[in-house]
Amino acid sequence: MIATPKRFYGWILIVMLFISYSATTISTNCLPLFFPELMKFFGWKHAQVVQPASFYFLYIAVFSPIIGFYLTQVAPKKIMFGGMVLGLISVLLFSMVNSYLQFHLVYIILALAISMCGLLPSMVLINNWFQKKRGLATGIFLLGSSFGGILFPQIASRLIPAYGWREAAVAIAILGAVVSFIPIIFIKNKPEDVGQLKDGANNEDLKTKPENHSSFTTHHSSFQLSHLLKSPVFYLLLFITAAFWFCGFGVLQNLRLYLQDYGFSLQRAANISSLFSLFSMTGKVTFGYLSDRFNKMNILLMATVFLIGGVASLRLVPVNENFAYLYTAFYGFGYSGAFAMIQLTVAELYKGESFSKVLGIVNSFDSIGGFAGVGLLGYLRTHDGNYDNAMTMLLTVCGIAFVLALLLKRVVKHQPVTT
Repeated sequence: MIATPKRFYGWILIVMLFISYSATTISTNCLPLFFPELMKFFGWKHAQVVQPASFYFLYIAVFSPIIGFYLTQVAPKKIMFGGMVLGLISVLLFSMVNSYLQFHLVYIILALAISMCGLLPSMVLINNWFQKKRGLATGIFLLGSSFGGILFPQIASRLIPAYGWREAAVAIAILGAVVSFIPIIFIKNKPEDVGQLKDGANNEDLKTKPENHSSFTTHHSSFQLSHLLKSPVFYLLLFITAAFWFCGFGVLQNLRLYLQDYGFSLQRAANISSLFSLFSMTGKVTFGYLSDRFNKMNILLMATVFLIGGVASLRLVPVNENFAYLYTAFYGFGYSGAFAMIQLTVAELYKGESFSKVLGIVNSFDSIGGFAGVGLLGYLRTHDGNYDNAMTMLLTVCGIAFVLALLLKRVVKHQPVTT
């Protein structure tokens, strides 16, 4: 009989994942603050400077399914450690960039690093430890990216003017390494490693309490790609997540350049980024908590509405600069809610061996969406001389995501999931 200590170690695990995950925001929320300096230093244009960041998501799309399959054979902690080492190397190399090719190579290494130590292995760990409070645990874990989104841009905005972009990048790399490597010591792969059971239950609980109620139909633990490819639910998930990341990362990677067009200083842009992250923190916990208690499809639709409101607010910045602050509230909630709900929906629909593999494929598609969003927004800015058409396109994509989420709710309600 497994002895269960009074304190459930799963919550310590979540805190460690939260701290470690905060360092992953360097790639998406911090490095874009360096882009104007790179444009001045190398003479690159808007489309050029965001292109490697755009391809970064395409690289993740290639790496994610591979890591997802690997996670069924190798302990998540080992994969995460390797990713953290590569992450440190990639940011250090960023500080040494002397050519456009080297700039691309940095993002290739960074993409592999994030695939190994970011969302995918962390969600596998959470799925190993939690069932009844998976939504809340996921929301708290995802706070890490928002916390990092507040911390690292503020540090970078002060270091860049004071020491130059290369020295600032070295400092960010060292800080990111400290934030990543210390928590990995305390991460455990599964409850049995510390003599516990999922959710901190004991054997008597397992005999008397049913598993957490699901808002979906049926689930399977075996993985058959042929069955997966016949499921309309799977395709809807892919298109919805791609649309979310098209908008989400498209905005985040172009945000400072967009705000710069309307006279926002580096410090003010960093403040906007940090305020967005603050609202995002609130949204992740809120949506995670709600997902444990209400139909996940309704919560997903709610997140999409907030996302639409955020893009609409950003579109109105040329009318009044204060809409940038309204954007942080709407987009912070919407982006974080969509981010959390996609992970939780996959966790609910696909269990056992299927989970890491399906999540790897889903993460691949969201990365393709991010690739398209970042690249297309940068291209439109260079072609049009402004972001007006880009913002209109984002609103259209968000609207499509809402329609697809409505359709997913209907299909999931009436059709079992088979994998």
